[in-house]
Amino acid sequence: MITRGRGKSIPKSTGLIITSLIDYFSIVVIYLMKSYSAEGSILTNSDNLVLPNSNAKTTPKDVNIQIAVTSDMVLVDNKPIVPTEDVRKIPSTDPDPTVTKLKERLEKAYVQEQEMVKLGASNSVTGTITIQIDKNVPFDVLFKIMNTCGKVGYNNMNFAVLSREE
Repeated sequence: MITRGRGKSIPKSTGLIITSLIDYFSIVVIYLMKSYSAEGSILTNSDNLVLPNSNAKTTPKDVNIQIAVTSDMVLVDNKPIVPTEDVRKIPSTDPDPTVTKLKERLEKAYVQEQEMVKLGASNSVTGTITIQIDKNVPFDVLFKIMNTCGKVGYNNMNFAVLSREE
């Protein structure tokens, strides 16, 4: 305490103790650096989607068009396109089953990729697509989705799965 004239005391200000703040921020920065994933997740899982398990070790390198097939809806880049029930209704005896609404959406995306090549933003149209399908959806629905993708030009199909520890 500092005293001034007639015995009145004024408290001395000690200032800010910066050492403990630096320690605190250092700990926070180290924690964030340790918890940051350099690989990250390129794919976003749709709601109500249970992916199958796999021992696959390959991870996606590029962000492609994503098709998610849940038990009730087919989505392209998380936008609903057609109910899964409509895909089921396409006759299995059809020699070339095509999901019309999905085909229209994929054709638009393919044209956009071609425009990107013309503008020089990408080297070529890769025709790569990522399919996330619920493990409880029947194979005939998957077959119809894959056939539709192939007709449009998306012949390089990747499937999203959950990694299972060996």
